[in-house]
Amino acid sequence: MDGASAPFISYTHMVTELAAAAEADDRTEAEREHLHALGAAMFFVQQPNRSFMGSYRGAGSEAWASTPDQLPPGVHAVWNAYTDVTTHPAVSARLHHLLWTVKHGDHPFTHMQTAIAHYRNAASLLLAEAGPHAQASRWHAVDALRTAHDLAAAYRQPQLTDITTEMLDLAAAALSWPEPDHGVITGMTEPLLEDKNNHPRLRPLLQRAVDHCLDGSLQQVECLKDLRRAEPDPDAQRGIDERIITALIGHAEGQEGLPQLVHLEEAAVFARDHGLVDALDRVRRIQQKINPQDLGLTRIRTQINLPTAFLNSARAVIDATDSLDQALRTIAVTPPVFVDPVDPGQHGLLQLPSLRLNLNGPLVTNTSDTDNPAGQGLINAQVFSMEFHGLLIEAQLDQVKERFAPTTDQLLTVLTDPPLAPANRMRGLARALHAFWEHDDDAAIALVLPRVEGLLRRRLQEADVAVIQHAQGNRPGQVSQLGSLIGNMTDAGYPEPWPTAFRTLLGGPTEGINLRNDVLHDLADTPSRHRIALALQAALTVLFLPLSE
Repeated sequence: MDGASAPFISYTHMVTELAAAAEADDRTEAEREHLHALGAAMFFVQQPNRSFMGSYRGAGSEAWASTPDQLPPGVHAVWNAYTDVTTHPAVSARLHHLLWTVKHGDHPFTHMQTAIAHYRNAASLLLAEAGPHAQASRWHAVDALRTAHDLAAAYRQPQLTDITTEMLDLAAAALSWPEPDHGVITGMTEPLLEDKNNHPRLRPLLQRAVDHCLDGSLQQVECLKDLRRAEPDPDAQRGIDERIITALIGHAEGQEGLPQLVHLEEAAVFARDHGLVDALDRVRRIQQKINPQDLGLTRIRTQINLPTAFLNSARAVIDATDSLDQALRTIAVTPPVFVDPVDPGQHGLLQLPSLRLNLNGPLVTNTSDTDNPAGQGLINAQVFSMEFHGLLIEAQLDQVKERFAPTTDQLLTVLTDPPLAPANRMRGLARALHAFWEHDDDAAIALVLPRVEGLLRRRLQEADVAVIQHAQGNRPGQVSQLGSLIGNMTDAGYPEPWPTAFRTLLGGPTEGINLRNDVLHDLADTPSRHRIALALQAALTVLFLPLSE
């Protein structure tokens, strides 16, 4: 045990040494059991909620229990036997801490008090390390003092005052090192900030830390934020806020590409949340000067080759119709098939933190700790399904042109039966179809999108669903807009998956393709042809789909 901790490099290093010792040929079975029990103790990792978790693998094929309390009493007894004979205080502190966690023995409280004392001793010993592991030892000392503080604070131990002083002294010493270590400083001050009684002692130390930082550095920003937490005076807080936003903007302006955009977003959020109106306006003006091409983004495309039979079968459906009217109605009632979202955890897929950008700003629309924020996996699956469906509808619409070659008047005859909207409005939809067939994509999408909204409003009105909103205060009365209309499709009798399909295609930026806003607000280039086909199908669906009672 002492050999594995001399010198003390880390608990993980000890696990490796103990496991190697257990494999020695001259070990008895009892010695191996002891070594594995001690290795399991060193393998546990303390979680943010102060619990211990681990998955130690001993000599067997299966991992040991993942929490200390799930291990058999014999393992706890081994830990207890070594608490007083191990040399390094970091090791004995860990053993006592675990024994306190499982409430071992008749006086478990003693284990907690002893763990606190040994963590403090370990910190002093680790800080005195001057060899090749000196830097790592400093970090272990920080961990030891923080753990002692957490235990003393959680159980209101009298040593808390002395531990607080030791933490402040270490942070002050770190400022005086030839190369000040802001990680050590933050590691010591962060837990102390939780108690307002510590703030008067923290303020001068944090001000010194700010003064040691480079202007516009992230270290300066973090130190200023901590200083603000420790400052009770509102006027002083306001001054610190101004310093923080200046540092944030300065740091962002020193970056390029996507990092600059991300840091400007951080500055904007801070300015907004702290009422710094002028600073927020400044950030916006800087940010909107960023050229999207300068973000350094790489577009990754995945080519999917559809079997010819898929598109041929879609065209065959149109060939089997007897008339233009039947062909358009067939397209109108053909629903998309939505696939289930992929569960990344189930398939062992790596999930990385992600940003979603609107390049028209450019700005960040949302951030997530994973590739797919909550609910985004479902939306992505729905978008994929709609894109695939759009390819089939595109093929069918082209086959209508190939088979029937309809004139505008012929289209108008079909589109006005039944007469849902005036003929001059429906002529716009007929022109949209012709523009689609002539590959005049801008005209096609510009003509069809307003018709979808207008036709849906009329169809809901026919179904006795309210589509007007009365004036209230300074807000004038108005008819319902597309988002509200889609939300009322179920009430009007549109069965699933149609409301989902309309929402995915035409809803807001968090709901899918967002085609209407992208086109009508000029936020994207001309949409691809299969997306225009989806918009044309949406108009036909509103017109011709039979509604349920």
